[in-house]
Amino acid sequence: MAEKQKRDRYEMHKYWGKKPSNDLKDLIEKFTVEGDTVLDPFSGYGVFCCEAFLLNRNIISNDLNPIANFINNQLLTKEIDLNKLEMEWVEIKNEFSSYVNEWFKFKLGANEIQLINVLRNNKDVPVKAKYKSTENNKTQEITFTQSQIENYLKYEEEQKIEDWYPTVKLIENSRISAKKGMTVADLFTKRTLACHARLLALIERKSSGNERDLFKLAFTANLANCSKLVPPIKTRGDMSQGAWMTGFYIGDTYLENNVLQYFENRFNKILKGKKDFLSYFENHLFTKANSQYEVTKYDAKSLKIPSESIDYVFTDPPYGDAVPYFEQSIIWNSWLKFSPNYEEEIVISDSKSRNKNTAKFESEINEAFSEIRRVLKSGGHFSLTYHSLSGLEWKAITNACIENGFELVDFDWLVQKSFTPRQINRAKSIKGDVLITLEKSPSMNSIILTEAQTEKLFKNEIESWLYQEPLDTNEIFLRIMKIIFTKKFIIGNIDLLDILIKNFGFDNSNKWILNDKLEFCATG
Repeated sequence: MAEKQKRDRYEMHKYWGKKPSNDLKDLIEKFTVEGDTVLDPFSGYGVFCCEAFLLNRNIISNDLNPIANFINNQLLTKEIDLNKLEMEWVEIKNEFSSYVNEWFKFKLGANEIQLINVLRNNKDVPVKAKYKSTENNKTQEITFTQSQIENYLKYEEEQKIEDWYPTVKLIENSRISAKKGMTVADLFTKRTLACHARLLALIERKSSGNERDLFKLAFTANLANCSKLVPPIKTRGDMSQGAWMTGFYIGDTYLENNVLQYFENRFNKILKGKKDFLSYFENHLFTKANSQYEVTKYDAKSLKIPSESIDYVFTDPPYGDAVPYFEQSIIWNSWLKFSPNYEEEIVISDSKSRNKNTAKFESEINEAFSEIRRVLKSGGHFSLTYHSLSGLEWKAITNACIENGFELVDFDWLVQKSFTPRQINRAKSIKGDVLITLEKSPSMNSIILTEAQTEKLFKNEIESWLYQEPLDTNEIFLRIMKIIFTKKFIIGNIDLLDILIKNFGFDNSNKWILNDKLEFCATG
């Protein structure tokens, strides 16, 4: 039976940018052998390093983001007692239930019920709610009366939160709806804030060691589920559950979810994930496995790794301005009292306070790729992914590869589990991620093109291809990349998608065509 693509060990947290594990496994087997040492300098959730570890490679899983490090450690540890974890949950749940029940109890006629979800508007006024009927266990929906609204808000107002919770300010950034003066606490209602604070206090008090850390992983994975960041999918109904993707936008209405019920779901996912991971070491194939792992928090521009010591590097580089990871991770880092090194993060941020622009991103990506060259063995391979043609991040990454003496070996496509909003909304953008594999070359020669030369090159090449046949964005991107790497061009500040939109037509089959062919189709 084929292994499922969506493996439980990679569903333990909602950290962004997970790559398909089957594709990564193929890469590891193609470019490494057992006992090799591999590195991911921007490891994120850690899918690549986990796959390599399970294939008996030694791994260095590196990320500057504290929550990414924390996730990696929980993912990779074998020193965990799941029986102890489950017994501790029984004890925590027993005490937590009575606390949550006080917050989410609701008088309905002569009966007292427990609310599962509450629809609230952007003034925090409750509008509707869902609960499970004790008679038939079916979910029922109620609309609040004015007196019920008043009672709900009155109870909330009268309560005092006795447990610690973070009041860290978000970094102001209009692109991700982080408003001036907004704190992490503002992302929650008083009800969910109090419940989260009590749950964390119980975890700290009733658990310890690796088991406590695993509880904290489940805790952080659940935070957004029970925040104001959960929108209803209005096309499916006022109370249809949406999901937090990115940013801190709070809509006209949001869903306030019962913290106990949603945490228990996350806890079960954590349990399944660890069982999935640990099952590999119970398998007879792993009895002789002796691979080692190291989770590090180095700045990728200054890796504390010996030169020429790494056999293979895979990485999913920073997304430029698509995901300001550290700014968004504040919802997790703050609750665990982690302090990210914002200064050294490689990112493009719209936050005026951060000075993280495109030029800085290009310079810092180049420094990071110079470090990859330094630690990689001569003739060693380096694979990386691209996500988008929009913006200039792909150009910065391409130039960094060529400037640091990496030669093209292979192209492929990764079909990710989910697309970014930008990819979903733009039919003309690339679908999935392009994966390239490079080899460390002794030569570091390159040819610098100006902006005008780059634009002319792209336009002429695309025109000659479209004269022969219509092409989709993926194919054009792939062909352009092959030219750049083969000729070792350092390209100017040009947006390939912008060139396509300005100079070529786009037909009903989502392929690019010459404008004269588009006009011919329209008239004849």
